[in-house]
Amino acid sequence: MSSHYDKALDTRLASIQGQVGAIRRMLLEGRDCEDLLLQLSAVESSINKIAKTILKDHLNKCVKESIEQGETDILDHFNSILDKYIK
Repeated sequence: MSSHYDKALDTRLASIQGQVGAIRRMLLEGRDCEDLLLQLSAVESSINKIAKTILKDHLNKCVKESIEQGETDILDHFNSILDKYIK
């Protein structure tokens, strides 16, 4: 993973961390369920965007490079990664 992605992903993760902290406070304050669910949905969406970025990076770099080098078993490995992520 490139350092460009590392910085961008770190920024997104910090944002998610802040959102989760806000959700915890909302729970303690007894906030409305609808508000909580909206915030949880936002966190889930952010996490999915990070996962999508990482999966695309892996596909475009690692998998592509392995295929170019004749390592066809990389497709099985990538499928295994997808199976673990998408449940």
